[in-house]
Amino acid sequence: MLKLTSNLYITLIVGIILGLALFLSGIKIMSNTFKNFISNNLKSKINKFTSSKFIGVIVGIVVTALLHSSSATTIIVVSLVHSNILNIYNAVPIIMGANIGTTFTSQLVAFKTSISPVIPLLILIPIFIILRKSRYRSIIKLLISLALIFLGLDIISNAVLPLKSSKAFFNLITILSNNKVLSIFAGILITAIIQSSTTGIAILQVMSASNIISVKTAIPIILGQNVGTCVDTVVGSLATNREGKQVAFIHVIFNLVGAIIFFFLIDFLYDIVVYLTPDNPSRQIANAHTLFNIFSTLILLPFSSLLVNISKKII
Repeated sequence: MLKLTSNLYITLIVGIILGLALFLSGIKIMSNTFKNFISNNLKSKINKFTSSKFIGVIVGIVVTALLHSSSATTIIVVSLVHSNILNIYNAVPIIMGANIGTTFTSQLVAFKTSISPVIPLLILIPIFIILRKSRYRSIIKLLISLALIFLGLDIISNAVLPLKSSKAFFNLITILSNNKVLSIFAGILITAIIQSSTTGIAILQVMSASNIISVKTAIPIILGQNVGTCVDTVVGSLATNREGKQVAFIHVIFNLVGAIIFFFLIDFLYDIVVYLTPDNPSRQIANAHTLFNIFSTLILLPFSSLLVNISKKII
């Protein structure tokens, strides 16, 4: 074990910030490219689309997979309920689906690339500039966003390597691995600070792939990150009416109950993801994130009306 010098700390911080900037830029570009699908026409017909709980979940999955943000989807849902465009009972399955849809990014991050993302960027950017009015411009834009995502992750991966030899970081990981409750609170805090569970989980994937943190230690942090992602929704709901706040409350309860259930199933969840992809820690974290949200939805979807009734009594 070695003590990180000030130069190493600077390299670490700059690398993480630069990597996150590229990663989030890629997510933002991809999100903006897909936003044309989320038209006002869709909003006006959303109650018809979500009359079935199952269809509501599918809508939440698709919209969030395109926007790469469950917070964005949930805040949209809160605003639609506030504006009386969407029924609160129809809103709950969409929120549950949004939690599943946000796992798309972590599954994307888990793919291993054999070539440097810089190479496709050097090829795609000139093509994007040349094809100013081409119908293929959006496709090129999507490919550029993917390259930026993987380039950002590569930079973060290289930046965090010194942590493998840091005694202080080793001690922190040891504490977290021995205290699952503390790990959950760490996940909540991390996500509340960076305002993105997607980014937090991507960092865990990079660190697990570099053998800096174990998947078993990461799972309770993931549970906390799913709870922490509710902060955006709660803050966004403060400017809405009573029903808007009720939707935000349901989002919190859904993630909190899911985290409590899976707190007692952490070892079981770990065994499943290791069995599914034994030699890929990054994919194991993505699968843990995905399975948590799928099973939380399957367990709580039948009680969606009950969640609404509880929220109406409390708020």
